[in-house]
Amino acid sequence: GTESALTFSSGYATALGTIGALCGADDVIILDKLSHASLIDGARLSRATVRVFPHNHLGKLESHLDWAAANHPDARVLIVTEAMFSMDGDRAPLTEIVALKNRFGAMLLVDEAHAVGVLGRNGRGLADALRLEGEVDIQMGTLSKALGVAGGYIAGSRRLIELLVNRAR
Repeated sequence: GTESALTFSSGYATALGTIGALCGADDVIILDKLSHASLIDGARLSRATVRVFPHNHLGKLESHLDWAAANHPDARVLIVTEAMFSMDGDRAPLTEIVALKNRFGAMLLVDEAHAVGVLGRNGRGLADALRLEGEVDIQMGTLSKALGVAGGYIAGSRRLIELLVNRAR
């Protein structure tokens, strides 16, 4: 349901390649505390300023977005969360996160690894289930869970995928 997509050799490579291509030392990444290690590693390796909010805590996410706007007004701000968290099986409050993303002009990466094949029309994930697919800038997932093959993917705009083809490691 997006303009374009790109596959990687693994879910780990997907996170590192994508986050590293999008963000650098002048940017801010705000992650849910329970985000997968690959997302955390990608954020750290990007050299961006990293802020972590307590799991699904919208008030702290908003506080971090306020901080980024005040202290890094020219930065690209990327919010990173999972759609469905593997350890607890709970879901991100995606509708509210999208509202905050829009209010602060941030970008949103949602890792649908544990939602693909389970939620949404034809298993497209949480963004689809909530009819928010057009509001999520970067949909990430793995091919190795419900889909039963190897690799990972990024789905989004054609411009995003062209950038990743040229810049992702």
